[in-house]
Amino acid sequence: EALLPNNPQLDLRCTVPSESALSDGGDAKRKKLSACDRDATLLQSQLEPLSTPQLRKRLERSFGVILEDDSDKAYDRTHVMTTLLQCYYDRASLCAPGAPLREVRYEHGTPVSPHLLTELRTALDAIPWPTTTRERPKIQAERYMILQRPGSGKVDSKRTRRETAKLTKYKGLFDLAARTLEEVDAKFAKDFTALAVTKNFVGSPHIDTLNVGPFYGLSLGEFHSGGAIAVECSPFLVAEVDTKGRLGKVDGRFPHWVTPYEGTRYSLIYYVTSGEVTPQTTAIFAPPISSGSHG
Repeated sequence: EALLPNNPQLDLRCTVPSESALSDGGDAKRKKLSACDRDATLLQSQLEPLSTPQLRKRLERSFGVILEDDSDKAYDRTHVMTTLLQCYYDRASLCAPGAPLREVRYEHGTPVSPHLLTELRTALDAIPWPTTTRERPKIQAERYMILQRPGSGKVDSKRTRRETAKLTKYKGLFDLAARTLEEVDAKFAKDFTALAVTKNFVGSPHIDTLNVGPFYGLSLGEFHSGGAIAVECSPFLVAEVDTKGRLGKVDGRFPHWVTPYEGTRYSLIYYVTSGEVTPQTTAIFAPPISSGSHG
């Protein structure tokens, strides 16, 4: 079930952009960077995961700006991005001095049982991380590991055999993670095809292009002053979902990132890359009706 904007219990706040954020227009002339290179606090970084046609569509639908197809710069990404950023700046300046470029809505995932969090933290602290290159080099994280559920790949392929051996090595962590999700959403606990395990994932605005539906995220550790999963709900609204000790459901096919934080942050991301495609409708979701509360 999607969380509705008119929910009276929502905590709605706004972030005031810094001078550097308001000057995104100049940065638009720089070469497009990977997610790991982007400053997630800047609007341009948050928009970069969108394709140029999507940026043009936003210009037209959200700001009424139409770039004629026969124009030399109609499909020039730098021009399109600069024009869009200027529209956001102009809109904010018309509202009030220091008005935010976008509204931020604060949400909370479903609390996880304390004993499961303790077990998970113990397992994560003791994990023998792979010594190979990080498995997702285009995002910024100290450690990043993917565990594939059995049967999610081609039968008896070299890749599947390698993934099976890897899962066997980390089976204790995988099973514990699955059991943790099961107490919140038993169906998703059976359906997810892969688990991403990370340490100190930072910023990295991106879109999960291979996902066929939403994901669940859980974070643990001694971190503070941020560390939420931020996701674009609409051109003018971003949700920050608190997943510290909580399981939050987000659709990663919308631009999303991790907000700045201090300290050590582990995360578990449960996602689906095969099977029936779930229509992309809303960026955030309410807890399942059958889920219980644990404080």
